[in-house]
Amino acid sequence: MKICIIGPGMISIPPIGWGAVEILIDDYRNSLEALGHEVYIINTKDMALAAFITNNLSPDFVHVQYDDYIDLAKDLVCKNVAITSHYAYLENKSRWNHDYNNFFIKTCLSDINIFCLSEEIASVYRDACVSDDRLFVTRNGVRNDLFDFNEECLKPNDSIYLAKIDERKGQYKYRHIESLWFHGGISDNRFPDWHPRYLGEVTKQELYKRLTQWANLVLLSDGEAHPLVCMEALSAGLGLVLSECATANLDVKLPFIDIIPNDRLDDIEYVSGVIGRNREKSITMRSEIKEYSTFFSWSETIKSNYIPIIEKIIGKK
Repeated sequence: MKICIIGPGMISIPPIGWGAVEILIDDYRNSLEALGHEVYIINTKDMALAAFITNNLSPDFVHVQYDDYIDLAKDLVCKNVAITSHYAYLENKSRWNHDYNNFFIKTCLSDINIFCLSEEIASVYRDACVSDDRLFVTRNGVRNDLFDFNEECLKPNDSIYLAKIDERKGQYKYRHIESLWFHGGISDNRFPDWHPRYLGEVTKQELYKRLTQWANLVLLSDGEAHPLVCMEALSAGLGLVLSECATANLDVKLPFIDIIPNDRLDDIEYVSGVIGRNREKSITMRSEIKEYSTFFSWSETIKSNYIPIIEKIIGKK
């Protein structure tokens, strides 16, 4: 099958540093090619050029990975097209800005297929009267084969908050939790770069090697779609302490996954206690955590989820 994936055109694919969507697109390419599919990535801000290149390739399927490009679909000869939104606040309409509201309306009024990163996101489109025959839940995957794994935790008393430090992620609120360390570029001036447990930014190669040393990962943001970092942490054997919006596609009944209710996110003593108890459980279950991560491996995700959905879309025509 010949598949075109259209990226945002903002940074390279794969990215030199961080870029979650760009990493996902590159993972799609590598995993699809490993299964014998022919994959082309079009990564430009020029929608007319993106349409021209795509049409000349005559693909069997086109996957637009940026909701700003919803207008591109009408210029494509191929009608087997789907779009994915990675907007963090997609499930929370009260946080939508004017631009995103317009993209959402255009998507709903079009006839394009919509790839939803979770069942909850699919429900948002259903509430907007999008028919089920256009909605497909396509979870993200992870290159869990790239992460080092130690069955023994080297930092059993420490937790890591691995994310860009900004208002949405909420690190500022939790900076006084003594067992909690922070990785990520700082975009929130309330969080000081001299913080004693701030470790700076980390490259992907460093992350692959070093993530397994921590006991668990914390992600208490107020908006997420399907955060890659959760699956990365599982791949390295870490338990998870998450806000309600960061749980997409996870089995939250598992003992190494704890959820902080929205009305307790500002209760620092409570949050600290949950993080500590999760650490204690997680360091005894690292092999089970690693095994669970295989459900999200790209090879499994592509074979059991992505390709069957594409075949179903092509079969509709």
